[in-house]
Amino acid sequence: NLPPVGETAPLIIDAKEIAEELKKGEKEWVMAQKDKIMAQLQDHGAIWFRNFESTKDANGFRAFYEALELNPCLDPIHTSGLRAMTEKKDAVYEAVNKPSLAQHFVGLHNESTFVKTAAFGAFVCFKPASEGGGEFLVADGAKIINDMDKDVLRRVYEDKVRISVSNLDLNFLGALPEGPRQGVADFFQDLILKAVAPKFDMDLEMVYGADKSNPYRLQAIEHAQSPINTHPVTGKPVWFCNLHNHSRYLRDRRSCTVPEVGMTDVYRGDLKNIAYDDVRHINEVCEKNIVTIPMQKGDVVLLDNYRVLHGRNTFKGDRNHAVTWFESQGEPLKRDDAKGKPDDFMNDLINKTLV
Repeated sequence: NLPPVGETAPLIIDAKEIAEELKKGEKEWVMAQKDKIMAQLQDHGAIWFRNFESTKDANGFRAFYEALELNPCLDPIHTSGLRAMTEKKDAVYEAVNKPSLAQHFVGLHNESTFVKTAAFGAFVCFKPASEGGGEFLVADGAKIINDMDKDVLRRVYEDKVRISVSNLDLNFLGALPEGPRQGVADFFQDLILKAVAPKFDMDLEMVYGADKSNPYRLQAIEHAQSPINTHPVTGKPVWFCNLHNHSRYLRDRRSCTVPEVGMTDVYRGDLKNIAYDDVRHINEVCEKNIVTIPMQKGDVVLLDNYRVLHGRNTFKGDRNHAVTWFESQGEPLKRDDAKGKPDDFMNDLINKTLV
């Protein structure tokens, strides 16, 4: 009984088409249109602002989102290190521009973990990839579940999903005598859970050998969660699941340059494999709904993170895209500043050593 999807992502607002309205200034126009823009965002899930001049640098980008009264927050995966912070005071992150990840295809995902998400995101292009590629990708989560085979959807909904976010191969355990081996394995399992897992700000369980490839592979796995989410404002069901990006089965079949320690996977709630036929079907439906956005300098894509998934094509050359995440719009949320203080240890470490 899924509701039909009317408007979908992205709505395009082209500065060239509203040049007369922008004569008093782009920031002034955004401020005047704020309520309408946010209503359009709720209807469509994403808005592509094209050919705007003021958003071609960081100050203009900040003025743009401040005119919409969007309240910045940390990236939900801040400590993963996949996005380096470029402007800490504004919570501005690189949008995976690293040369080491240029040939890594970023699949569709919502910016979320088991314990944290963001309400909105704004992606800006300061420089498109100099030698091509790097297009931004969006897909409407409401359309994805409408297009999915209902038997597949029912299975994955009832089984739930668990996402493995990291692999640590502790192969030295195999060289230990059988007697003390289990005790040492338990020691490292507990040590890593207590010392490292909290740095990732995720609700993790450390599990040996979940992928059946190595009994000494310690995997950090999120707890079971539903792949379908009820949108907190509209109440409509949406596909809110990172399987298209995180599935090892899919990653092994497309361009991927992430080191083994950062390889991900998606299991059923009981840690058994999701049937590959189901994974292939979910992949087909996701890719059917992808809209490719070739952003140019100054373009901004504003998205509703609860409804629209996003990704990025591989690229060559230099690329400079950035993103800021927002927890709310309008009055800032009241919070304990100490609890909101970022832990940069893992972000800095991973950016300097792994990627």
